[in-house]
Amino acid sequence: MKPPHKILALDIGAGTQDILLYDTTVTPENCISLILPTPTRYFAQLIERCDQDLSIAGDPIGGGAVPSLLAKHLKKGYRVIMTEEAAYTVRNNLKEVKNYGIEIARDGAVGFQGTTLRFHEINLMVLKDFLAHFGEDFDIDLVAIAVQDHGMPPEGTSNREYRFKIIEERLKQENSPEQFVYTPNEIPSSFRRMNAAVRAAKIQYDCEVVAMDTSFAAILGCMEESPSGLFVNVGNSHTLAALIHAGRIEGLLEHHTSCLTTGKLDNLLVRFLKGAVSSREVLEDGGHGAVLLSSWGMEGNEEIIVTGPRREMLKKSSLTVRFAAPHGNMMLTGPFGLVKGASLRYGSR
Repeated sequence: MKPPHKILALDIGAGTQDILLYDTTVTPENCISLILPTPTRYFAQLIERCDQDLSIAGDPIGGGAVPSLLAKHLKKGYRVIMTEEAAYTVRNNLKEVKNYGIEIARDGAVGFQGTTLRFHEINLMVLKDFLAHFGEDFDIDLVAIAVQDHGMPPEGTSNREYRFKIIEERLKQENSPEQFVYTPNEIPSSFRRMNAAVRAAKIQYDCEVVAMDTSFAAILGCMEESPSGLFVNVGNSHTLAALIHAGRIEGLLEHHTSCLTTGKLDNLLVRFLKGAVSSREVLEDGGHGAVLLSSWGMEGNEEIIVTGPRREMLKKSSLTVRFAAPHGNMMLTGPFGLVKGASLRYGSR
């Protein structure tokens, strides 16, 4: 594929979906951008308002508040019926979904009387129609999508451990950031959410599509400001720290943000830079894992660049940190990372 001229970047997080229409003919600051509620929040509101039996089809999407709201709906005495694909929104194991009391129907609910929903995260035609009101042609060359996907682990393996195992294996194959930019045929089959999002984009619009994990998109976005340093994305769900030297990933640490405080994260980052954090320690503390490929950074004097919706956790850090704002906009860190990732894959910018 020739280098893309116009890229639609969609970073779908736990709170917002951040959208950038990147056009190489204008400056980044003049590119069209939107910050909208994530689709999961919309569907969560519909579930919360529902006062009858519920049937859900469609794609696996980010869970967010959906699992707990479905559990409340069941406690009210209503039925919840989901297709297999949609049910992976709740858990990555259908046995666990059934333990909620949710009924799994391969073809949906036959003869159902109640509210029906269809989960989806990608709706390019809505964006196309919206942008048309402002005279913007939807002549995009590539769609770049970021979602977070734990993957569907084998029986007996935790999804936290499984997710990090896939990340670590890919990192050890090749530690360049573009290694985490997936073309459609490179996405692991166990990443159902990511595959569904890419499939939907390809059905809706005839162009190239790539995908990334939201955490890695944020890290790549931070690299717009520096090629080296300790980059930390403090997300709503996950916190990812990436040690990067001369554009190569030398180490990763991933934890759950809900398990962290300012002091605890400070301590983890300091020890991580010294090579003193094991993957087992992070996993047993409720996180995902840690891996260090080289001893670079163990002097502890590299710059710490922070982004993410929960970045305020490091505002009172005892460490010297700098908040990232690629091209002047922190909320577009992920989309700019997607653009950078696509550009690294296809040789533009």
